[in-house]
Amino acid sequence: MRNYAQISAEGIVVGLTVAARDIDHEAVIEVPEYDLSLLGKRYTPATGEFVAPPEGSGGAVPPHAGKVSRLAFLSRFTDDEAIDIDLASIGATREAATVRRYLSKVQAAQFIDLQDADTRAGVQALEAAGLIAAGRATAILDAPVQVLELPDGLAAGRPMGIASVLATPSA
Repeated sequence: MRNYAQISAEGIVVGLTVAARDIDHEAVIEVPEYDLSLLGKRYTPATGEFVAPPEGSGGAVPPHAGKVSRLAFLSRFTDDEAIDIDLASIGATREAATVRRYLSKVQAAQFIDLQDADTRAGVQALEAAGLIAAGRATAILDAPVQVLELPDGLAAGRPMGIASVLATPSA
């Protein structure tokens, strides 16, 4: 697998991707690793360096950075994990209701922002509750976003991510 940065006409990194094949395009360069910190930086072809834009220059991260569709988010969980989460949502306990509330927010979201603090806390709480294995929260949240995972309509400027906190169920 190869890592690539997409460079705007102004020389700003506006996207990252991982590809199984070579990408030969003037606005795409290969980078050593999938590094979200490159987003918004200016690429200098002469030196091959990425430089942070000056303060206040508006070198913002592209609107899709770290955002995935609901289906892509749910697909990051294994079938066994999804089944365990579903089973944990059954019942009249506060813990089951908390899981149901989290799932309803995922379903209501237009897309899932993997960098959002509430999203991260929710997935980490699933791990802490034993509904997903140790280390899986990081794998789910920090795996590179693939082009097919991007939500529809983000370019239309309609950001409305999930804002959910899943409290760790008590034992």
